[in-house]
Order: sequence, then C-alpha cells, then structure tokens
Amino acid sequence: MYFKKVIFFILFQAALSLFAFMHLDAEMILIDKIAATVNEEIITFTDVDKCIQFYPILRKKEESEQDFYIRALQDLINYKVVYLEYKDDFSLQEEDYEEVQTAVIEKLGSLDKLMTLLNKFDLEWQDFKDFIKERVAYEKVLKKQFQVKIAIDFKDIAAFYNEEYVPLQERLGLKPRTLIEMYSLIEQQLKKVRIQEQEKLSQWLTEIRSSYKIENKLLKEK
Repeated sequence: MYFKKVIFFILFQAALSLFAFMHLDAEMILIDKIAATVNEEIITFTDVDKCIQFYPILRKKEESEQDFYIRALQDLINYKVVYLEYKDDFSLQEEDYEEVQTAVIEKLGSLDKLMTLLNKFDLEWQDFKDFIKERVAYEKVLKKQFQVKIAIDFKDIAAFYNEEYVPLQERLGLKPRTLIEMYSLIEQQLKKVRIQEQEKLSQWLTEIRSSYKIENKLLKEK
C-alpha cells in the first residue's frame, strides 16, 4: 500500500511538472509572436524590439509608432533575404562585424550600456553576434553592389539632430546626447537613407525578395 502511494505521488508530481512546463511554453509563445516569415525563417516581435534598441534606426519626424515598427521589421526582412541570397558566396570575418558593433555601441553610448541591454534581453555576446549577423552580411553585400561615395553636409546632420533626434528624445523622456556624440551615427543614418532612396537599390531588393515567400504579419494587421 505504501509503495502504491509513493508511485502515485511521483506520477502526480511529474504530471504537475509537465503541466507547468506546457503552461510556461505556451506563455513564451504568446509573448514572442511571429512578426514575419521569409520562406521557413522566422522573425519575431522580440527581434523587431532588438532591431529598434540595437541598430542606429531612428524614428522619422511625424512617423507614427506603428509605421516605425513596420519599417524596422521591413529592414529585418531585407537583411534576412540578402543574407539567404548571398550567404554561400562568402564567410563573415571578425572585421566584418566591427562596423555594425561600433554603430550599436555609439548609439547606446558605451560598451557597458550595450552589455546592460544584452542582459535585459538575456543575451550572451555570441547571441548578440548571431543576431547582427544578417545585418553584417547585408552591409557587406551592399558595399559590394553599390560602391557609391555619398557626402553628407554638416547642415543636414545638424538639421536632423535638431529637428528629429532631439524632439524624439524629449518625447520619450530621454536626455539627448550631444551633436558631437551623435554626429557619426546621424551621418551613417543619412547616408543609408540616401542609398535607399536610389531607385537602383529598390529595384535590386525587389528582385531578390521576389524569389522568397515573405509573410509580414504587421502589414496584414494594418
């Protein structure tokens, strides 16, 4: 009789543990929903949050929060498509990561702040490198495909700082960094915008994307 009670207790505890695990797993699925798919590859809402937090992507003046979020997701889709298209053409080296890593650190202000953010997302350094890998590949391919030197005037950088960056920081209740601190980051952002405005790049991305099955959940909800 005692033996039967022990067996029943063990089975009962195992059932509780299984239920707890399934409940936890269900909660995780609910929290980190799928934002988009590229073929069988998944981009989650957490990935979009990471993109906004890590990358020097800045919200445009009068751009709604939803449109900003969709733009960030579209960037991630482009990174993934280009990575899938070209990943067999080259292997990424440590120096390829440096520019993207430096831009992230410059945006956040210091390596310590980056490490704090990694901890917030429960990421190790290798996890961070895995996340930025597709953007690193995208930047590498972009340089090869569009070797164009673009000069940004100081007045354009100052205008972006005063008219877009500072007001956004104030709306978010954050202390703006100085123009000197943000100079290179804004310059890179404006260069990227100028490149993206080129019709040739748009056509190139459209052509590559056409070869992949892309499902954007946010655009469906909009």
